Amino acid sequence: MRAFRILGLAAVLGLSLSVASADDFKSGPDKKAAGAFNVKAITGEKAGKTLCYYCQYNAQKRPAVVMIFTQKADDNLVTLVKAVDEVQKNNKDLGTVVVGVSGVKAADFEKIQTTHKLTTPLTIAEDKDGPEKYKLNKEAVVTVLVYKKGDDITKSFAFKNTKDAADKAKDIAAAATEAVK
Repeated sequence: MRAFRILGLAAVLGLSLSVASADDFKSGPDKKAAGAFNVKAITGEKAGKTLCYYCQYNAQKRPAVVMIFTQKADDNLVTLVKAVDEVQKNNKDLGTVVVGVSGVKAADFEKIQTTHKLTTPLTIAEDKDGPEKYKLNKEAVVTVLVYKKGDDITKSFAFKNTKDAADKAKDIAAAATEAVK
């Protein structure tokens, strides 16, 4: 009987540790946006140009920015971006950008844009794995940073797949809405 209690306690402890480690999954900076980096714009008014959206949004003194780094371009990513687009449509001063990393190709974003007509610019990072100073976790298929003017990160999200990111689209949109206030 005592062995069963110990096994039960071990199982409960194991489950609580696995939940804690899932919550501890992190990607990107946690206090401040890590600064300038260049991307090639695939969609939006800057399509075809190499630029720094971080720099542009700071120069425009945007009250808040949502940066979405992604290793995959699929319908789940579209769900996330559409949620952010809705916030941006109601808050024209919100800066938004999707940055493709780790093998996302221009053709992937062009296909998405043709089908879904997203507002948020879709871009590809010049550094294949994303800007080094942003310390993106290679296991994070999607990393979302929401930050206010002054580069203070108000909320960050990291996901091991795009499905989990899509499932949290409303939470990310809510964080964007709160940051732009």
